[in-house]
Amino acid sequence: MPPSSISPGTVLGGRYRLEDLLSDHQGARFWRATDTVLARSVAVHALASTDTRAPAVLEAARRSARVTDPHFLRVLDCDDADGLTWVINEWGEGVSLDVMLERSTLPPTRAAWLTREVAEAIATAHAQGLHHGRLNPEAVLITESGSVKVIGFVVNAAFEGAAPPHPAYGTLGPREADVIDLAGILYAALTGRWPGVAPSRVPRAPRDGRRPLRPRQVRAGVPRTLDAICDRVLHKEAAQHALPIETAHEIAAALSDYVGDPAVAAPVDVPSMYADPEVPEQPAVDPADDLATAHDLRASASLRAGGPAAGPAAGLAGGLPAAPAADPAPATDTATRTEARTDPGIGTDTEDQPRVEPDSAADTAAQDADPDPDPEATMAAPPPTWVEHAEPEAWEPAPPAPPLADLPARPLFADHERRIPPGAPPPPPPAASTPGSASPAALTDTSGTGTGTGSRYWPFDDPDDTGSFTGKEGRSWLQLAAIVGVCIAVLAAMFVAFHLGRGKDTPSSTSTSAPPTPTATGSPVRIVAAHDFDPEGDPPSENPGEVRLAIDGKPDTGWRTMTYKDDPHLGGLKSGVGLLLDLGSDQEVGSVEVRLVGSPTDLELYATAPGVNDPPAELSDTRRVTGVTADGTTALMRVDPAQRTRFLVVWLTKVPQVTGGGFRGEIAEVTVRS
Repeated sequence: MPPSSISPGTVLGGRYRLEDLLSDHQGARFWRATDTVLARSVAVHALASTDTRAPAVLEAARRSARVTDPHFLRVLDCDDADGLTWVINEWGEGVSLDVMLERSTLPPTRAAWLTREVAEAIATAHAQGLHHGRLNPEAVLITESGSVKVIGFVVNAAFEGAAPPHPAYGTLGPREADVIDLAGILYAALTGRWPGVAPSRVPRAPRDGRRPLRPRQVRAGVPRTLDAICDRVLHKEAAQHALPIETAHEIAAALSDYVGDPAVAAPVDVPSMYADPEVPEQPAVDPADDLATAHDLRASASLRAGGPAAGPAAGLAGGLPAAPAADPAPATDTATRTEARTDPGIGTDTEDQPRVEPDSAADTAAQDADPDPDPEATMAAPPPTWVEHAEPEAWEPAPPAPPLADLPARPLFADHERRIPPGAPPPPPPAASTPGSASPAALTDTSGTGTGTGSRYWPFDDPDDTGSFTGKEGRSWLQLAAIVGVCIAVLAAMFVAFHLGRGKDTPSSTSTSAPPTPTATGSPVRIVAAHDFDPEGDPPSENPGEVRLAIDGKPDTGWRTMTYKDDPHLGGLKSGVGLLLDLGSDQEVGSVEVRLVGSPTDLELYATAPGVNDPPAELSDTRRVTGVTADGTTALMRVDPAQRTRFLVVWLTKVPQVTGGGFRGEIAEVTVRS
């Protein structure tokens, strides 16, 4: 029976009824059919038994059936009968990657997650010595539930025959071809262009010589990490500062580091593949639940653990009190109840209710002894001892401290006059004397006789002194403080006057120690033309309509970069962006002054060699002259010694933050001097 003779309604193998013809390519037909036994859709590939590919197709079908990875659409059946060779595969509902890319490229996180899923499946196949052989965007299916399926594993390569040598990669083994095509899947999801070995209807990636351009050179916004992964596979001989990636497992590992939690990056359906994944908020944890959580974990651990500690007499793990054992139930009843618990189809919800298997017959008997316990009794049962000890003890406040005794009122300052103890005779009035003529004996009398001018309590007050206060206490100390303050003020005034006098004698001195701001010297050099310079952009331009504002002599206007997110280094998307200045002919350049908006800004100055009259297309066409970090709004880049050049590149590598979020550079004016 040739393939052309079969039609809708034909039954293959007495089971598979053909429904819709989907494609007819080189004598091989692809059908949607119905499995009449299981009432499900299946995919059917059929070709004539006389076709030279028929033996290879049957062998490929049998080999692919050995891999049970869920990402592959499995081979369900195959046969060669009645002049027809056919293979039955699972039927997948969804959208293939090539169709998705007709609408738009994928966000980086979705593209990395998709490729990681495919890479894990291919790595599983490679570990068993099998290869896909024709991995391309048409072979990657995103199902309606958001999962990834790989179509045509091993079988597609058998249908299409041996691949010719690739013009860029030459003759490749099947494993190496799969690895390159895996990087091609990531490349295509990011850029919408196909750089792989297997043929595809997705437009080919642009090339630089024989090899494809890096993803960041094809489309702006590709993260450096994903760009480097593609480069380490597609340009492994030219990869710098990193080892080449040579296996599907290495691709999956590298993408896992980028994706992080696959549950967050996974989509819920096909439309969500076009949107960045949303990171779910972590639910708040109620501290009051910690005790119950600990109890559940300990109980679960004790039931899972084998040996005597898990038996009915052992109680909870860790020496906790044991629950009393119940009388064992009949064995037949135990078996029946265990079967009912473990069968998800008998009124149980295995998704929401965790199931704990008994570890011994005694455990089962203990659990089944009271099949319908009284809920009220269960609720009224006291908690285990360890739970009671875990609760905080009642807190009783300490008794208050005894009240302090009231202190007698004291004056704020000590009286400078001598106090007379009660009952003592008044002292004689002090003899007239000149300042400084007081007798030392009068100040040191401790006999208590009243002779001299001191008392036995001086210089300390008598603790039994109940004399009255005069209201003049502390005046001598206030007078002394006033005198000291006046002296300090006079000295300060003399110091200031002295230095002011010195300042008048030396008028050339300055009143500030700040270093002078460097200024540019030399004659201005005319800038004939200016252009935006963005060789790493896609397209390679950045606000070209504003460039003239940077050389119009008006500092209140200028050229601005795009606003970049997350990183002042141009969002991590490129090494730099700037302005290309054309001086018309070779001119001597001694300095370049750049007036900026915002700070800080990192700038570099590049120049072409003397005699070059063609503007540079890449930064590598120039040579670096100098670089500065501008903490203000003016950057002066000196060229020492002066150089002759026609083209200058003012290159921004780090731009300041702007109001509203993001980072953006702005050049208000550029001045070139000789």
